Amino acid sequence: MDERKLVIKELEEKKRTLAADRNRLLQGLGETLLQRIGDGEPFSDSKAGGPGAVLAEYRGIQKEIAESNDAIKSLELDILRLKELDDRISAIESEQSLLKGELAAVHTSIGMAILKAPDLNDTAALLKTQEETLLAKIEEHEKALDELEEQGGGIFSWLGKNARTAVEKALLSKNRSDLEKIYLKAGFEFLSSAMEEELSGEDFAKDAEKALALKGRLSSLAEELLSLREERRKIGGVGMEGSPSQRIKGFERRIAQITKEFPAVYFRLGLLAAASGGKETFAPFMNENDPAVLEKAEALSSQIAEEELSIRKINAAIRIDEEKAEIEKLKKAIVAQQQKITAAEDAIKGIEDQISETEQHIVEFEMFIQEDHGS
Repeated sequence: MDERKLVIKELEEKKRTLAADRNRLLQGLGETLLQRIGDGEPFSDSKAGGPGAVLAEYRGIQKEIAESNDAIKSLELDILRLKELDDRISAIESEQSLLKGELAAVHTSIGMAILKAPDLNDTAALLKTQEETLLAKIEEHEKALDELEEQGGGIFSWLGKNARTAVEKALLSKNRSDLEKIYLKAGFEFLSSAMEEELSGEDFAKDAEKALALKGRLSSLAEELLSLREERRKIGGVGMEGSPSQRIKGFERRIAQITKEFPAVYFRLGLLAAASGGKETFAPFMNENDPAVLEKAEALSSQIAEEELSIRKINAAIRIDEEKAEIEKLKKAIVAQQQKITAAEDAIKGIEDQISETEQHIVEFEMFIQEDHGS
């Protein structure tokens, strides 16, 4: 490998180091200048790449970060509110479950009392008939279970007894459940019809009052639950926006992304300060230490330019040698082609001589043919 290429590699590495040092200085200077400028508007120009444009870009990034942080704070409040809503919704659902159980018990109690009354309307009379049918069935199943309990016998009788007992218990449980539904329906019908006017009594009044209170509470809870769920739906986010947690992550990613743009903005402003006329432009925001920074940055830029020039010179020298080598290669190609031409000319001369000799033979044969041979 050409040693000069190794030198170029070393010079490139040195140039990168110098550039990194210079860029750090200018980046730090640019950041300091932006901090000193603060909220001021010292630049009237809006030319692309000018101080005013760089300042506007810097403030645009700051604004977007501030807006994203405000959005995150708002979403964090939404998350807290969602937790409150979830807790309240859960509490309401638990209370509803308990109240529905209590209301069912009140309906059942009223229903049992109603079906014991002497005077019943058509609806209650029908339910009374169903009650009597179920009570008869329940009595039959209980009696059958008592008889099965008293039975003895061998293993086969025991197996049959267990199977029948299971059936009787299942039927008994179903009939008892159906009976409770009859009482529940009777109580519900009583509280929702004119039957209340036909029956009186302290127990009915108390139960009716309790049922009314339970219904009122359940209705109130249902309205509150509907409102809370609608609020949760709006806050929770659906579709493209996503949940508050997902949106916070999106804003955090955006902040991390645009924060990475600051160093480049700092550097561009520092570069403008180091450029011709930069000291005058930024003079109101410079202190006694900044000229030394600019001088060092300028010295580093000069070193970078020197290294770049050395690299270009070495590359030029390498290119000269490559061009010379190419010329030598072409010269050799010319000699080779000339040798081919000489050989071809010699071959052509030989062929021409053969043609002349052949033509002479033709003349001799023609003369021979024309001669009188005394025949």
